[in-house]
Amino acid sequence: MAGPERIEWRRSFPSRSLVTLAWYVLSAALACGLVRGLFADEPEVLPSGADNLLADLPMWTVALAAVGATPFVLAVVRRPRVGANHFALTVRPGWVRTLVLPWSRVAQVTLMEVGGERYLLVRLRAGLDRTGTNPAWPDQNVIRELSKTPSKRASGFDVAVRLRDFTGGPDGQLAALAAFAPDQVLIANHLSPH
Repeated sequence: MAGPERIEWRRSFPSRSLVTLAWYVLSAALACGLVRGLFADEPEVLPSGADNLLADLPMWTVALAAVGATPFVLAVVRRPRVGANHFALTVRPGWVRTLVLPWSRVAQVTLMEVGGERYLLVRLRAGLDRTGTNPAWPDQNVIRELSKTPSKRASGFDVAVRLRDFTGGPDGQLAALAAFAPDQVLIANHLSPH
């Protein structure tokens, strides 16, 4: 989506999230089937007259599997997002929250390749300005993954988004953000041309 007032990167088809969801559904179905096979013949009431908790285990396993599917379903429905207007950079690195990062807090926006994968990295300014949304632990899953790589190229950045979650070329994506960024924001492309 583009316009004179704001832009938003077009998202790609959620194939990675759908594959992860399919693996979860398969694993959960196998676990539920195994529990049902082991405990389906349990009597509801023990010879002592007490309720048999093992008879309820298949039902609780299915309920737990359904609740466990929630983050995988949300990852398909709430896709990563990158957008901008003249006030702020808007980033949703995962399915949890959408961060509104005012340009006054953004120090650097960089495209970088780490471990064979391409990322958009955002570094925030240290200071007293706390407007917008502060990145918290759930918003930094991607940046935590990058910190585990041996190169440590992404150290010092606050938020990261995978470029494979979006369509279009990196040069056009970065140019669209640069059109809205003020001059004090460093915009850099550290991707090697393919």
